[in-house]
Amino acid sequence: MGITRNIKTYYIYSIFADLLILGPIIVLFFIAKGLSFTEIMLLQSIAAISVVVFEVPTGAFADKFGRKVSMLIGAILWATSLLIYILGTKFPAFMLAEITFSLGATLKSGADTALIYDSLKSIGREREFQSIEGYARSLALYAQALGSIIAGFVYKVNIFLPFYISIGFMFITVIITLNFIEPSIEEKKGRYGSNYLKQIKESGIYIVRHEKIKAIMLFSMIFFIFYRAGFWYFQPYMESVKIPVEYFGIIFFIFNIVAAITSKRCHLIMEKTKPRTLSFMAFLIIISFALLGVIRVWIGVLAILLQQMARGLYRPVTTKYLNKHIPSDKRATILSFQSLVTNIAVAVTLPLMGILKDSTDIFTTHLILAGIMLVLVLMVMKYMNKRLGVKQVEKSSI
Repeated sequence: MGITRNIKTYYIYSIFADLLILGPIIVLFFIAKGLSFTEIMLLQSIAAISVVVFEVPTGAFADKFGRKVSMLIGAILWATSLLIYILGTKFPAFMLAEITFSLGATLKSGADTALIYDSLKSIGREREFQSIEGYARSLALYAQALGSIIAGFVYKVNIFLPFYISIGFMFITVIITLNFIEPSIEEKKGRYGSNYLKQIKESGIYIVRHEKIKAIMLFSMIFFIFYRAGFWYFQPYMESVKIPVEYFGIIFFIFNIVAAITSKRCHLIMEKTKPRTLSFMAFLIIISFALLGVIRVWIGVLAILLQQMARGLYRPVTTKYLNKHIPSDKRATILSFQSLVTNIAVAVTLPLMGILKDSTDIFTTHLILAGIMLVLVLMVMKYMNKRLGVKQVEKSSI
């Protein structure tokens, strides 16, 4: 069976690796801990900055010392950060939790997809990556959907219980990760030795010289800013349209189901939307923001389902397009560069998103975001057309 076993293991890993049942209650938890909304948004900016600091070095670490080791350490650090949240009482403790969580996230980021892609490549099945990644992502989202329902109920019993349960899932992730077989990496042996700074430098030069990778990363940066901001506006919108808090978990369950279904069918959606799959994803977000700005009753929450469709597409689509153009020995490092640039953008803009919300109502906020994102996406599409052609970026990547 050999390396083929990694496919099944990856499916099981995907169910537990991101299974933190905190989404529907995280803002409520922060408030219960005495944080203001401004402090909550500042924590997210600190998290994004931490990712910027850690992302590329941890990607190089995964390339040099093994994706499996990187994933193991990442899961352990996630469990540690959740424990700090439970024990913490002051803002500095939550800062430490965010930094620890971000370090764990960067050790996992890129390493898991790089491991499965190179596993497939080693057996000549890399063309199956898109469908395998899409299915794995759908399993993760289905698990998160069920977790969303659990979160609301257990939070009422004890506000720390969702964190304890999530810590348990991280230990399960560690056990599953031990079952992966590390695939061989082309051109790895002896090239950089222990000098992974050279790995980072050469990967950076590769990106600068590769127009397609630069174009995809630019799009990812714009998309990720609004994708992340949208999440933090879910609960304020639901409160503004008078949805009772006890229904938040059920609503998040529906969100995750829609994202999971979309992710599982991402290859079919790409076939229907190519060569403009990237712009299709962006316009799902833009339309959602516009509807949330106009509809001021509870039914408007359905517009968030468009964001969940984009969420289900984002990882399988962007990693598929990037992996097509990345050599194996630089794969985790370059994927980490992608996460780096998107998180730089988030670190800079998220506090501004908080100021925007504080200065106006949630409906106007969504309308402003729709307008800004539309302008930026049109500019990026113009760049891609002028420098490469949309068909060259997307169609050649399929």
